[in-house]
Amino acid sequence: MTNLQRDSSYFLELQTQTGWGAMLRSFATWLDPKPASLILDVGCGPGLLPAIFAENGCRALGIDSSCDMFHDSLHPDLVVADALAFPLKPSTFNLLTASNLLFLLPDPLSALKEMVRLLAPNGEIALLNPSKKMSVSAAKALADKRNLEGLAHETLLNYAARAERHHRWNKNDLQELFASANLELTSTTTKMGEGLVRFARGVYQKG
Repeated sequence: MTNLQRDSSYFLELQTQTGWGAMLRSFATWLDPKPASLILDVGCGPGLLPAIFAENGCRALGIDSSCDMFHDSLHPDLVVADALAFPLKPSTFNLLTASNLLFLLPDPLSALKEMVRLLAPNGEIALLNPSKKMSVSAAKALADKRNLEGLAHETLLNYAARAERHHRWNKNDLQELFASANLELTSTTTKMGEGLVRFARGVYQKG
């Protein structure tokens, strides 16, 4: 088994055997897109989020930069693409989602602007990322409180460590980020324990 295949198996287990699957379902429920909406999930991994949208009557497509993520895919409509260069028709999608992707990028604004290019009129972008409250100490406290073990414990602490090294956003941070991409932040909320994960959505404002 190659390293990429191990990564694929890891992310498949992450989305289906830990609390991250429930988090993605919570994200989809919070967004509550209209049936028949055309949705693009950026950085989809094995494709759980677009599969959830499809279960609810939406037309959903997922993209990821690694084709090996699709080794055991959870959704039939997945495409290999770079987050900063989508080979897709502009002004197409009603909703673009990205979960735990932008916070890892050195230039999240460039990725966000590329996502905006694909939005249909009145389209929305929705993000799931660590909140400002996410830290290794906060993750350890939550893992102890919930008696997490194995992969669930490992991935939560790894997520917190990566968050400390990259971007963590509060509401004001996201308002500024969205405004720089001609988006209006319309709603945001926090999840996971004392609010370690932040959901955010915004609508495209034509300049």
